Amino acid sequence: MKGQSVLFTAAGIAITLLCLLGAGWIGPLGSFLNLLTPIAAAYVGMRFGLRSGIVVVAVTCALLQQMATTYTLAAYIGIFGVSSLLLPAFLRRHIPWDKSVLYATVGSVVATVAMIFAAVVVSGTGLHDLINQMIQSEVQQAMQIYRDTGFTEAQLQEMQQVMDGMAGFIRESFYGLYVVSLLVIQVLCLLLLQRFKGNSYQISGIPFPRWRVPAVVIWLLIASGFSLLIPVDIVAMIGRNLLIILLPLYFLQGMAVVSSFMQKKPYPPMVKGLIYLLLLILNPLPIIITCAGVFDLWIDFRRPRQKSI
Repeated sequence: MKGQSVLFTAAGIAITLLCLLGAGWIGPLGSFLNLLTPIAAAYVGMRFGLRSGIVVVAVTCALLQQMATTYTLAAYIGIFGVSSLLLPAFLRRHIPWDKSVLYATVGSVVATVAMIFAAVVVSGTGLHDLINQMIQSEVQQAMQIYRDTGFTEAQLQEMQQVMDGMAGFIRESFYGLYVVSLLVIQVLCLLLLQRFKGNSYQISGIPFPRWRVPAVVIWLLIASGFSLLIPVDIVAMIGRNLLIILLPLYFLQGMAVVSSFMQKKPYPPMVKGLIYLLLLILNPLPIIITCAGVFDLWIDFRRPRQKSI
């Protein structure tokens, strides 16, 4: 077992670095690897305990300090590192998977807030300016990747306009988008842990096809929607960020509704996977799924219906 732990820990470090730095090594497609960054440390932590997961994160941080910028190191810790330790720590305590995801997301937010506060104190830069610097750094890195890929000057100008527009939207919705990005990473990590668990560990909690957002959250969703109609900038900003956080939760509930129907159909796993992928990327299906998640509170799509004679 000890030999396996050492082997998986070493492999976990290599995989973590590959996923984190993949965008710079293999071009734009490598950016999708970033979402998989926490899975190696989380898997090692689930199989061999928190200490092994800490080794993966600690060694990765030490290597990043030599190989990458301070910004990349801080981004790894705040977005991936803390959560890759918290999620398996909660799951190993047999805390239900939905609460484990929530706790790991909140823990990552707290860790990020602490790092940002420390950065503000040390640098003397205001929070708004620091966020602008972070966004601008991401834009510059993305544009550098496109330049290295061989885009023409005209294409680069078009991409710059797109990136500038996205940067403006991110500035206005930074807090909500950041929390949602952490939530998405946690959910993806959980799905992969469930996929690879075999007989090595167990994940507790209600089956996903029966999962629901707590009913009381719908009032927060309604209030945040109406807040956008109030002509006060701070109120509209809070409402917009809350909507960005809450709507993905109802998208997940909509996917749970779809999953409950899919269980009743004898589709091959590959066909089911393709259906789920299309629901994620094919407009306007994500909007329809989110609406199904919202109205499931009143309609209860998963309730058994009596067949008419």
